[in-house]
Amino acid sequence: MEIPDTGKSSNGDAFRVLVVGGIGHGKSAFINTVLGEYKCKTGVTWGVDKSITKEIQEIDCKRNDHTITFIDTPSLKTLASNPKFKDLYKSGFHAIVIVYSIKPFTQHYPTILQRVKSKFPEDLSKYAVIVLTFQDYLEDATVKDFLNENRELKDFVERSGVTCVAICNNSDDERQTVEQRDHFFNHLDVVLRKNVEPLRKKATCSYSCIIGVIVGTAAGIIACILAGYFLWDELF
Repeated sequence: MEIPDTGKSSNGDAFRVLVVGGIGHGKSAFINTVLGEYKCKTGVTWGVDKSITKEIQEIDCKRNDHTITFIDTPSLKTLASNPKFKDLYKSGFHAIVIVYSIKPFTQHYPTILQRVKSKFPEDLSKYAVIVLTFQDYLEDATVKDFLNENRELKDFVERSGVTCVAICNNSDDERQTVEQRDHFFNHLDVVLRKNVEPLRKKATCSYSCIIGVIVGTAAGIIACILAGYFLWDELF
């Protein structure tokens, strides 16, 4: 899919954009909307924790001289144990799209934003864009009105400075679809330009690793002491 470019980038750039959110919030439909093609399977999620998207899917699109890879994901809570996600996180993401439904939904705990912040404890504000799906549910209200009714989301936006973009995933108005697509990519371009280095999983040392280092260090010290003792005994 060729997407018209509204910004500048160096020739041959490739960007990875992770798309995360709750079940039924419209992650896959959002990707289809901004690409203008049906690339990701969508459907109505009736059951609790029954995600339409079962596996991580990577979808490429061209914006003039660079490639953007959108990474569609299943439930947030499954990512920690997902081998493909772990590999992708090591490579890093140039942007993270947090998909959040305007349509009323049952809030579970940890909440979507709590899971996102836990998953990406680094400086998320540099990499994130919030996409508010089901824009048609706003009716005569505005995004500001919606934020005022959602304290957790409003606090997250105010503290992080992350941009919110509202999108209707099922619009029949071609003009509206093009306008909201351009609006999203304008904001995404800003994030991509400032993130030369992608957000990567930082190396951490597990509890067992720490214990191993302590035990190994202690064993080394004891070995040195014993070696010194026997050397002293031989000399004198």
